[in-house]
Amino acid sequence: MGNNLTDNLREFTTAVEDYIESSISYHKLDLFKKVMKGVVAGSYQIILGFFLLIALLFLNIALSIFLGELLDSIALGYLIVGGFYLLVTIICSFFLKRILEKILVRKASIQFFNHNEDKNAKES
Repeated sequence: MGNNLTDNLREFTTAVEDYIESSISYHKLDLFKKVMKGVVAGSYQIILGFFLLIALLFLNIALSIFLGELLDSIALGYLIVGGFYLLVTIICSFFLKRILEKILVRKASIQFFNHNEDKNAKES
């Protein structure tokens, strides 16, 4: 009888150890998946932003030259475009931080906590 209890206790201990190892492996894989989703999304945004900035640079140069020719002063065209961006920067410095925090926290929490996948996994 004592031998049977010892065997059951060993089997239970082995099962618990296997469960803990499997659980740790699952959480490592889940964390890796979430981190890689964030890295891919960030890389995509950076690459897209880079090309958008290059396009915006050339469009601004063209606009500055166009305005300069209309006003017969290239320098004035560049001054108007520069002044516009200075005004946009001042406005953004007052309002952009709160808006970005709200948007980024919401998006990051959706991606990190992945509520939809958890619900689907529980229903299956």
